[in-house]
Formats: sequence, C-alpha cells, structure tokens
Amino acid sequence: MKNIFKRLLNVKGMVVEDVSIDDSPLRDAPVLVARVRCRKAALRCSRCGRKCPKYDDGGGERRWRHQDFGCYRVELVGPAPRVECRVHGVVVSRVPWAEPGIRFTRDFEMECTWLMTVANRKTVSGFLHVAWRTAGDIAGRVAGRLESGMPCMFDGLTAIGVDETSHRKGHTYITVVVDHERKRVIWAVFCQVVIGQCGVSFPSEKAVGFSPVRNWPVIARVLLFHCIRA
Repeated sequence: MKNIFKRLLNVKGMVVEDVSIDDSPLRDAPVLVARVRCRKAALRCSRCGRKCPKYDDGGGERRWRHQDFGCYRVELVGPAPRVECRVHGVVVSRVPWAEPGIRFTRDFEMECTWLMTVANRKTVSGFLHVAWRTAGDIAGRVAGRLESGMPCMFDGLTAIGVDETSHRKGHTYITVVVDHERKRVIWAVFCQVVIGQCGVSFPSEKAVGFSPVRNWPVIARVLLFHCIRA
C-alpha cells in the first residue's frame, strides 16, 4: 500500500510511512492524510540546495495540501528537520514536494494555476476549497517560478510585428508584439484607447533609459533598441 501511494504522489526523494483517513468532527470533510518524510541522504539547505548534515528535528511536524484523490482532500504530514549549512547556518531543510515556507505542494500549485487559466478566481477557489486571495497568490508564485526559468523574450529579437485588437465590447484594446521568426507573443498590454494615445511601457530591466511609451514612434525606437542589442 505504501508503494502504491508513493507512486500516486509521484515525488522523488519521498518516503511514505503511513496513510490514513482523518474524519475528525473538527473537519468539514474527511481528509486523506499521508505521513511522509525525506530520505536521510536527501537533506538539503532550503536556501541554496546544498547537501547538509542534520542539525535537529526542528519545531515538529508540518502539513502540506496536496492534489485531491477523487472526493478526498489530501494532506502530506511530515517532520521538518533543521540542517546546518556552512553558508546559511541552521535552517529548515528543503522538502522535494513543496517550496520553502509554502503550505501547498508544487503539484497542487501547478493544478491551481492551470485552472486559473481556464476559469475565474472565484470558481477555482471554490473548486479547490481555498481562499480567493490564496488562489491568486499561488498563481503568482508559479508564474514567477516559470518565468525565472525561461529565457528573456527579447533575447535574439530581430523581426517583430505590432498590432492592436479590440477586447470585449467598446473601445477596449490590447496591443500585442509578436516575434515573427519564432512565432510567439513576446509582449502585450491593455489600452483603453487607440494605440497612439495610450500609455504603455516595456519591462524596466530591459528598457533602461527609456521613459514610459506615449506614442507610436517611441514604441518603434524601443523595439529597435532591443533588435540592435540582439
């Protein structure tokens, strides 16, 4: 049974010790609780990821919300030992199923973020039984992690296309910049009026020395700047 749940949870470096159903009257619904731990050889610093020796057992067990199994909500329960890192000192060890300081597993956060792309925040929060604000925070964290691992959209930019299209009803526009060679969107911004009158700006770290764009010639100059740098 433990091996089955280990395969279902699908997390490397995890050891499943026990699985039970918590139907306490303090809960609004039964919860499937999986008691897990990291392999001893997998103890790492939660800040730099270096392998470190165990320091102590920390402050006790912690809980992480995982993806639901059918009609049951799932929680992972496990120890949070501290390790002694030669760079950061004594810190909580990193767990392979969640980000440091986060009470949701990575799989749960990815599921929540994907649902946010096809449904509104209120629907997602009700479906996953989390707070409305929590769903938005999760999506923001996942987007930040994915963006940090992606190459900059402006790197190697040589041929671009810029166009605006109406969004919903009325004079609500979205301006889109595409990379013709790689056939992908590299930048987009909502405008309330036509492009010649709306205020838009490129990411500050990539448009150093440029003030917010106010008209079409400036847009062209900023794009030319990135093409020359490429």
